[in-house]
Amino acid sequence: MSLIDRYIAEVGRHLPEKNRTDIEAEIRSMLEDMLEESGYQAKSAKEKVIAETLEQLGDPKLLASRYAPSRRYLIGPGWYDVYLQTLQRVLYIVLPIFATVTFILTLADNPLDFVNAVGEAVGGAFGVGLQILFWITIVFVFLECSDEVPQAQTRSKAWTVAQLPKVSHKRQISLGEALTDIVMDLFVFLWIALPLFQNWLQGDANPVPFLNPDLWNLWFPIFFVLMTLNLIHDVFKLKIGNWTPTLTATNVVLCLASIIYVVALVTTQQVINPTFLATLDSTQISELRNVTTWSTWTVNISAAILVGILIWDMVNSIRLSRRLNEQPGVLVITKNVL
Repeated sequence: MSLIDRYIAEVGRHLPEKNRTDIEAEIRSMLEDMLEESGYQAKSAKEKVIAETLEQLGDPKLLASRYAPSRRYLIGPGWYDVYLQTLQRVLYIVLPIFATVTFILTLADNPLDFVNAVGEAVGGAFGVGLQILFWITIVFVFLECSDEVPQAQTRSKAWTVAQLPKVSHKRQISLGEALTDIVMDLFVFLWIALPLFQNWLQGDANPVPFLNPDLWNLWFPIFFVLMTLNLIHDVFKLKIGNWTPTLTATNVVLCLASIIYVVALVTTQQVINPTFLATLDSTQISELRNVTTWSTWTVNISAAILVGILIWDMVNSIRLSRRLNEQPGVLVITKNVL
């Protein structure tokens, strides 16, 4: 990619999306005019001449600020990037740990109360996230009001093209999407495995699990193999960020295998433990005439939704993979947010 393209892409990264295209076109035209005034054409100019022209325009971030609408900030441009990086790092580290620990502790008290455990984990993480957001924002507001300047800013020199970040293909798989998939894989894995290990550690010889214990003979081992393969696949999704042919083919195979597994499971096995249903029938929901029918419908509807999600995931990955091959020139700046 040429220096001009890299420079314009960096300017565009700091512009509002609604008028980014027009401003990028205006800057490109201005650069071509500057090169013509120097006696060169944009396509034939030497890289050294282009670099000197770009350095005349200066830092892409500052150039973008001249085009972007004026705003008033509690945290100004000097501290804003540092603020976002600090906030993201703290949230990405603290919230998953807090939610996981809360989920495990809540489920340990009552292995059957999965909904409550999820609610405690999500609600607690949300409250902690708000506290982190509030206090970090307060700290940076005080820094903005002080005479302090970010250390990176105090040591900065005149901008050069060497400071332009590398440019790569736009991520089709966002970091949030990939991380969410990984967390969900671990979450489901933990939900099924935790009650077994808890009963084993507590020495409970006669537990009443929610899921049918007979599934441990064959179906759960297959499930854990599929979940492990999906987890590895999602890690590669996080790393690669695009639906390459290999990643797409792997996704199709895993989706098909998961669909076959789900359909075979719900059509040949009783997923919910009959003993558990009998306990509910005699205690909590005795008003229901047929708990088994109710549980069967619940499992079937859940399986149908899951199969629909897997089909959509498979088709969407194929569609995005074809788009990636058809438009290899779509480029944006990648940024490490961790």
